[in-house]
Amino acid sequence: MAPQVGVNNWAGRRVLVTGASSGIGAAMARDFASQGAIVGICARRTELLDAVLDDCRRSVSECRAWTLDLGELDALGGFVAQVEAELGGIDTLVNNAALVLDGPTDDTPWVDVERLMKVNYLAPVRLTLAALPAMQERGAGQIAVVSSMAARMATPGESAYAGSKAALSAWFESLAAELWDTPISVHLVYPALIEVESDADGDDALADSPNAASRIPAPVCARAIRRQLERGDLELYVPTPVKQGVVMRMNDPEASIEMMANWFRSGEHQ
Repeated sequence: MAPQVGVNNWAGRRVLVTGASSGIGAAMARDFASQGAIVGICARRTELLDAVLDDCRRSVSECRAWTLDLGELDALGGFVAQVEAELGGIDTLVNNAALVLDGPTDDTPWVDVERLMKVNYLAPVRLTLAALPAMQERGAGQIAVVSSMAARMATPGESAYAGSKAALSAWFESLAAELWDTPISVHLVYPALIEVESDADGDDALADSPNAASRIPAPVCARAIRRQLERGDLELYVPTPVKQGVVMRMNDPEASIEMMANWFRSGEHQ
């Protein structure tokens, strides 16, 4: 088996993180910068993005930020070229940005579904296709993708979100296979419940907590992702034990869907 590509030292490494104005993306940006990486961040909300950039620049002054709507797909090729020019390249691309739609499937407007698919699925694909040639020319690179447990166990009330994440995982799994014996690697992350509404932190052991019903602080998740990239692991589940739910789903899909249906009807998701 060919090994995945890991990272021994983040100092000077150029990392682009999408959706970095809050939540997991902001936590990752701060963490990578604290390790010496030159971090580029993008998001739609300039004020929040600038606050994250200020934090990153306290560690590495060369960090940069760009206000960007990932739903504008035609602009993404030029954006990657701009990042490569201003950062000097992209060693690690972290596709993190995502939209969430809640509610019954038959009440979801098509225009919302279409935009979600653009941001959650098509944008990461477009960014990756734009960044990949330079990585191949340099002979090195990492592509990380923040998917979701919803890709493995589709959540009722989030059909569009789950579908976009399932498509995302399938595409990048295919790319991982194509790149398996090259110095460019793909890494998929499957978070469950993550606390993204505050900057609360916690012990890193929470990433292995058996209680998947508890929200894990975004900084804990971010550090777990960094360690995944350092090891070169293909997959990461946060918390780690939720992978057992995927095994259950594969072994007995009907029982899994019945469980999710009962949970949805109980109203516990609200």
